[in-house]
Amino acid sequence: MATTNITGRDDGDPLSTLFSCLSNSYRRRLLRTVDDRASTPIPRRELATALATWIHKKPRDQVTSEERQEALMTLQHVHLPKLDEAMLIEQDTDRDTVTVTDHSAFQDVGIREAIAGEESADIQSYDSLFAALADAHRRTILDVLSRQYQSIQTETLAREVVAKERGTTEQDVPPEAVEELLVLFRHVHLPPLSKAGLIEYDADERTVAYDGHPLLRVPWLHSQFSPDFRTSLTNSSKDEDIWTIEGRENIVSYGQSLCEDADEELFMMFTTTGLLEAGCLSRVQQAVDRGVDVYLGTCDSTVREFVQEHTPAVTLWEPQANWLDLPVDGENVGRLVFADREAVLIGTLGKKNGEGIHEERAITGEGADNVLVVLMRQMLGSKLDQFDEQSERIESNLPF
Repeated sequence: MATTNITGRDDGDPLSTLFSCLSNSYRRRLLRTVDDRASTPIPRRELATALATWIHKKPRDQVTSEERQEALMTLQHVHLPKLDEAMLIEQDTDRDTVTVTDHSAFQDVGIREAIAGEESADIQSYDSLFAALADAHRRTILDVLSRQYQSIQTETLAREVVAKERGTTEQDVPPEAVEELLVLFRHVHLPPLSKAGLIEYDADERTVAYDGHPLLRVPWLHSQFSPDFRTSLTNSSKDEDIWTIEGRENIVSYGQSLCEDADEELFMMFTTTGLLEAGCLSRVQQAVDRGVDVYLGTCDSTVREFVQEHTPAVTLWEPQANWLDLPVDGENVGRLVFADREAVLIGTLGKKNGEGIHEERAITGEGADNVLVVLMRQMLGSKLDQFDEQSERIESNLPF
């Protein structure tokens, strides 16, 4: 992940530049207009006319020459420089035209959705979201918060953020660094994150919790764009049928991205407490809102009560047996995520570290013909087909 210094300044971070550019709805519309032409250059005067129609909310044939000239000046001195800085467009000064580049952002699902079109109700949401993300420090804050299980003190968050950015342990973080970051939290970072609906921040109680946002994508928090994001988290090559992942952080990111991409069905199971992070819960809620059928098995009664209250459409149960305890170096299965019966993640729990957190590793496979996916589909498919969401004893329909 891209990082910032303790002052919160981004030193030429390209992802911050990109998000800052996209935080303006006029620039997103301009980019969509240019992108619609693909490789065909579009005259700047044509873009200026389009900009004038948006600014003054009138048909093209009613735009005055003064309004068009004013829009042209704004285009040339405000919007095109920002789009150019973000490397999203190329300008031909001789021909006075603009074309899109082959920037990798155009391959990202979330970025394309933001550019391709938006409902009027989403404009402000996009603006505030991208503005909040236009700082690598805030993206680190979100990434850390998404791995928490509940609301935490801002001092705890500050210590974890400094440790993450410095690549050290929380015990080695000096108190003065925490105090300096807490000031930035109050005045620079937490208010815009709260305004964007990404966190819940109580300034009086000094607590903060991950809330999430339906437009936020996991790869953005890692300064990456799909489609190769999940591959980057693994210790395997693209050509391998089964990938391996080491470490809780990478495993959580991979699992959350599977939740984001689920279109029809999402099956999740956690065999012990403390594994279903806030970022996972928010993505479960978002999946339900998209119309995805979600099945969630967890031994954590607090999580079950929370989900039942906030997302009653989720099919819940308490795992009755460790049916997936495969003998993998003495480790037990802790996490299972199965998305659309075409992508699966199986995470195992190792010994606990000094903070009482399990060491984790995982295997994963993607694609309808993937051997791991086929195996999981054979184990779960027929049972999932028989699910009766109205059953009072969901576990009676399950093989575990």
